[in-house]
Amino acid sequence: MVKAYEPTITDLITLGYAYGAKISPNGDKVAYLSLKTDWNKNSYEKNCFIHDVKANKTYQLTRSGSVIQAEWLNNDSIAILKQGDNANKGGNQIYVFDNLVGEPWKVTEHENGVRNFKPFGKGLLFLAKDPKRQEKKDRKNKFGTYIHFEHEKSASALYYVNLEKMVAYQNELKTKTEDDSKKLIKPIIEFSKLLEEPLSIVRFIPSKQNDSIYLICKIRDDLVYYLETFNYCIKTNPDEALEAYIALKKEKKDKDKETKEDEEKEEVKEEDKDVSYLGEIQKLAFPKGAYIVDTSPDGDKLLIAKKERDDMFYTQVDYWILDIVKWKELLESEEIIEKFVKITGDLDRIPFGGVWIHDGIVIAYAYGTKTVIAKVTESGKITPLDLEGYIQRLYNGFDISQNGYLSFFGKTAEKLSELYISRKSIKSSNLELKQVTNYSEDVKTWNFGTIETIRWKSKDGTEIEGVLRKPLNFNPKKKYPLAFIIHGGPQAFDPESLLEHSDILYHPSVQLVNKEILTLKVNYRGSIGRGQAFLELNKDNLGIGDLWDVESAIDYLDKEGFIDTTKIGCMGWSQGGYISAFVGLHSNRFMAVSVGAGISDWYTYHISNDIPHFTTHYLSGSPFRDRELYEKTAPISKIKEAKTPMLIQHGEIDMRVPLSNAKELYRGLKEMNVHVELFIYPGMGHPITKPRENRAIMYQNLNWFSHYLIGEELDLLKEKKEEEESK
Repeated sequence: MVKAYEPTITDLITLGYAYGAKISPNGDKVAYLSLKTDWNKNSYEKNCFIHDVKANKTYQLTRSGSVIQAEWLNNDSIAILKQGDNANKGGNQIYVFDNLVGEPWKVTEHENGVRNFKPFGKGLLFLAKDPKRQEKKDRKNKFGTYIHFEHEKSASALYYVNLEKMVAYQNELKTKTEDDSKKLIKPIIEFSKLLEEPLSIVRFIPSKQNDSIYLICKIRDDLVYYLETFNYCIKTNPDEALEAYIALKKEKKDKDKETKEDEEKEEVKEEDKDVSYLGEIQKLAFPKGAYIVDTSPDGDKLLIAKKERDDMFYTQVDYWILDIVKWKELLESEEIIEKFVKITGDLDRIPFGGVWIHDGIVIAYAYGTKTVIAKVTESGKITPLDLEGYIQRLYNGFDISQNGYLSFFGKTAEKLSELYISRKSIKSSNLELKQVTNYSEDVKTWNFGTIETIRWKSKDGTEIEGVLRKPLNFNPKKKYPLAFIIHGGPQAFDPESLLEHSDILYHPSVQLVNKEILTLKVNYRGSIGRGQAFLELNKDNLGIGDLWDVESAIDYLDKEGFIDTTKIGCMGWSQGGYISAFVGLHSNRFMAVSVGAGISDWYTYHISNDIPHFTTHYLSGSPFRDRELYEKTAPISKIKEAKTPMLIQHGEIDMRVPLSNAKELYRGLKEMNVHVELFIYPGMGHPITKPRENRAIMYQNLNWFSHYLIGEELDLLKEKKEEEESK
């Protein structure tokens, strides 16, 4: 029997995967993005591929720049958002492939780059930062550079471009001299001018009838204002609005101007003129925190996400329907809330996605360590789709055409994530799934160990689930070291799948299991997929309840008889890093822990992070009024009893969990003479997004636990071996 290949860290990071699939309107084609590691550029490059179902052929559409987004314009043309050849110049721009052949033509040349876009009318809506807002530039000239903390006005702007007119404009531009080209008018208008004040546009939803745009805004860009939301409806005919704009600009250009300065002054004045040609804007009296997800196919109703009980972090969102035709007269009245009809009341899970097609509303949700795609009727009847045993990637994991053809990324405990499309609409009981990608074929000889879901009772009797990875040659009579891997969130979960991003970018579960170290991913209290009651079990109990869930897993596996309780480790990122720090300082059962972007002290976290509501929600108030819970649930509160060696990894410019947390933990452990190592990643925020840095994190974790759990030499840099594996 040939021994299975044991993949290296470099193998896994190089593996790549597909994501961001979009199915064509008629369901005959699917576009998807494929990520590939470029070690020379130290970046993850994303190209767009097209699979033609009828021809049973897949081909690469893009070969340069990194693609961020793809959207079908019709069955044969597609628009993409991608970086230029120079990623540091010009930002992301939109390109169009007409008839999916030849070179794309560039639609936008936006100074600040485009954030995202959606088809609308005869063109595209796109979101960007308005370069004409001169407030900061003028301020810099007078006062230098500063930031008014959490009070800077947003420069969000929503634009519309007519594609046919942009082609004509670009063709005419080629025939003009530099001076004459200035007389041409770009066929782009800004719909956000209809807002009475600058707002941060969080998302926008064009109606399927191309006659309305729904905006979800907050007062400023800062995440601290995430609940200060406003929903607007813009009634418009985008192409008539564009014609009116062009006529207005032509009239203005026809006027005589005495000097260039006068022209510039009039250009600024133009921004303050009547913009009613854009359409009519209406502020909807929706509760704060609520937001529009999609519109019905006929445009008469809205799908809305709103929390019913309260706006706490740990409260599940529900989906609601509002008939905007029937209740048109109440849209600006607070009475409108009473007309919302809840459709996920029987689900008791957090819905994701939310696409309204002719045959119903399609959502996704976590269920234990599995995931589900389901159809929901307007009366709230939920019917899971038959995905043939595959669990789908939960976040942005599916797309569906208006005629009911589905695409999704499916995976199992034995198979990598692959793209699947249905050959029948969701009206059928048998979707006839077709596999598009085949990443699993390239790794069929690789040794990933085995994956299974296990369940145990925590200290307070709560059932906890986890995903256990064991060696292929697992012997139940043998005593194995155990390394916990704790997910972030806490509103997240680990599914029963062969390989997750954490196994590739942060935590070397595959390499550990091939060293005969078991790994266990714990879906601790507060994880999604178990309902509202489970979701809030860590309220006022952060760390403490998590420790119950982790230590009870040790007890459970000890009774099963196959772990060595003297060789236990724990690692995690973000909330998982916090839990790792907590168990390392509040328990004596761990040989070593690794803290990735973790919280050391809730007070330190509260005063320096970008979502301070997290702590006031989970710990019932502000630390400036009462610090008792903050101290009780902080890893650092047990620093005087510290004994467990800790590896700390943190991004230099992390705003979600600021670097001060890592430094505080490091200083405290040094003071207590506990072995601690801190690695800071320059230029990195909360996630680590470059392959070489991901490789460093993986190597450090692998060596740390190989040393403390099975006695290998400690060499956290591993420079020689890294060079060998990268060849």
